Amino acid sequence: MAPISVVIPAYNEAASISKVLESLKSYMRQNNIEHEIIVIDDCSSDGTAGAAARPEVAVVSHPVNRGYGAALTTGLKKAKYGHVLIMDADESYPVDDISKLMPYINDFDMVVGARQGAHYHGSPVKRMSRIIFSALLKYVTGEKVPDANSGMRIFKKDVVMQFEDDFCSGFSFTTTITIILLSNGYLTKFVPIGYMSRTGKSKVRHLRDTIRTVQILLHTIVYYNPVKAFMPFSVISALAFALSSLLYIFRRHDMLFGMAAVISFLFAMLFMAFGMITYAVVKSGRKR
Repeated sequence: MAPISVVIPAYNEAASISKVLESLKSYMRQNNIEHEIIVIDDCSSDGTAGAAARPEVAVVSHPVNRGYGAALTTGLKKAKYGHVLIMDADESYPVDDISKLMPYINDFDMVVGARQGAHYHGSPVKRMSRIIFSALLKYVTGEKVPDANSGMRIFKKDVVMQFEDDFCSGFSFTTTITIILLSNGYLTKFVPIGYMSRTGKSKVRHLRDTIRTVQILLHTIVYYNPVKAFMPFSVISALAFALSSLLYIFRRHDMLFGMAAVISFLFAMLFMAFGMITYAVVKSGRKR
């Protein structure tokens, strides 16, 4: 069994961090897994660092609140093993479900616990938003993504850390690395896991974090697959060209539709050219 570095970001999780750590240590002992546990206290005000303090747990405290992604980045830099398990400190992820991920860690670059159950799906509005977001992710990555931002996953440290410059400091960290690894052809496995009601108050701000996630999605698609960023505009322009051309023919060569067809054709070519040029520039920059 490969040794594991466990990185747990924590912000005001004093009510739950002890139970999570005890369950985690018990699981590691029972399964005879060599490991280290690193808790990143992101400037908590409720004594989280003290609640996490144990001889076998490394606790690192940020002097200011830097965000979920920044806490994970700090933990990744301190991790000494090649495989890193990240999980939350709020008791929402069943520790025993780590056993569902472990069989795949040697064959895949990242194994993601895809959350299931009522606590994950939430309200009909939230469920619909996830369906739409999953469809966008499939368009961007070409892969089905059951859960892009799951907080329980195991990945190879060296694979993920090469993209450190693109890490997000907020809650979209996990979404970012999911998109980046899939867009770059790294092997990713999604394994269904349970998801429970969290202890304490959620730090997620849905409107703010949704906007940031969309921003990251756009940034990632432009940087890693810019042709797909411009393709929808090119297709829409091509459809407008086809429609305008038909109307030009059936309306007895009405010049208005003729001009619309010409302009639509030019825009279709222009958007496609933008995509190809951006791809060449980005690819050249990555090689340098």
